[in-house]
Amino acid sequence: MVEIEITKQAKKELSKLKDEDKKLFAEIRHKLEQLQKGNYEALNIKPIIRKKGYNIQEIVIKSPGSYRIFYFEIVIKDKIWIIDGRRKKVDAFDSEYFRVLDKRIEVILEDEKNENE
Repeated sequence: MVEIEITKQAKKELSKLKDEDKKLFAEIRHKLEQLQKGNYEALNIKPIIRKKGYNIQEIVIKSPGSYRIFYFEIVIKDKIWIIDGRRKKVDAFDSEYFRVLDKRIEVILEDEKNENE
């Protein structure tokens, strides 16, 4: 089982969702539990194909609402960071959105590096 960490931005999004849509929030929690257990076949995971930046994965939830969970893994630490979650009915996100996620990852990696020193 891997360790799941959630950025403060993602926690804020989930907190709002918990109050707004309890059914979708429950589905997101279920998906995160499956991710933590390594039960990838139970998840609809898509890699985000980009020319530059970090290896971000996306868990697509189509029901009870349309939602995307974005995460990346620190393999050597057996840790998964949830960096954001968004309601989205179409597949496309603009490139600026992913630059923001890259910056979050840079902060996380720097913090992880400092933690090890």
